[in-house]
Amino acid sequence: MTLKWYLGMTSFSLSLFAIFLNLLIFIPVFQLAFIAKKSSIYVIAFFNVISDLMQLSITCFYLAASILADRYVITGHRTNALAIVFGWIFINAWYMECLVQIVMAVNRFTVITLKQKNVFTFKTTMIIFAFLISFTVGSAICTQYIFPCCVFIADHNVMSFMFIDIDGLYSYSNFMLVSYDIVCTSTSTLCYISVFRSIRNHNKASNVQRNKSNQGVKYLFQFVFISIFYIFTWVLFELLPHIVPTNQPEWYSVVPVLVTLNCSSNSIIYLSINLEVQKSLQIPWLRKKLAGSHASSTVQVLQVRAAKVV
Repeated sequence: MTLKWYLGMTSFSLSLFAIFLNLLIFIPVFQLAFIAKKSSIYVIAFFNVISDLMQLSITCFYLAASILADRYVITGHRTNALAIVFGWIFINAWYMECLVQIVMAVNRFTVITLKQKNVFTFKTTMIIFAFLISFTVGSAICTQYIFPCCVFIADHNVMSFMFIDIDGLYSYSNFMLVSYDIVCTSTSTLCYISVFRSIRNHNKASNVQRNKSNQGVKYLFQFVFISIFYIFTWVLFELLPHIVPTNQPEWYSVVPVLVTLNCSSNSIIYLSINLEVQKSLQIPWLRKKLAGSHASSTVQVLQVRAAKVV
């Protein structure tokens, strides 16, 4: 068995497990978002799960499977119509991931820094996502079908995702992708700098408020930390083609692995610290954990807000 096979098996196993984690929280998050309508955070998280599942499905069942088989499974060809559709699904989900992270960051800024808890109502959040979905679908159509260059595909030969460059043509598709990534990263960074400052100011208040703030910092750091996967993914996607030797394509395989880690972080956060999702799942080891943490009502309030943010 070759190094390529082992890399493909690693990517397939990781992405399949990530799909399982996301499916595990799918129904609880849906119920909390649209039936119980607990918080707009769950609505945002639901669309995050959808975008994660779309990316993971292409990564697992098309890219990783093609790497294992050393051929283009399902499509049979590198750039036929179906391969371009798969590229459209992934890039559309990535665009949505970027905008979801912006919405989450703005939500935290609005609630924690501005102390405006009534801005992100259920209706307002749904209107926002109706617009965002239309925008990302249009962006993905431009990327794959309208711009003269360049089409986005999953290629088992480089064991990663790529744009098919055309000599003499500027890659408008890659420009759009980088624009999404930069806007997402910068907006989220500015929002969370403000949030950190607000929490630090709260630390100067009474002991009760200080305890709440310290707990908030703990969870906020967890959510911001997972953004490292997102940042490393898009930075390496852009950087690797300029530094990796043509005879060492194995280095590109780090991108789908980072995509998988990025798409797993939301589910890991919910399964590890969100009590309402844990209660909905009714898993024995989670019930035992809940019994040990039942006394802390303050923590429960903060954990309800748990969601992936960058």
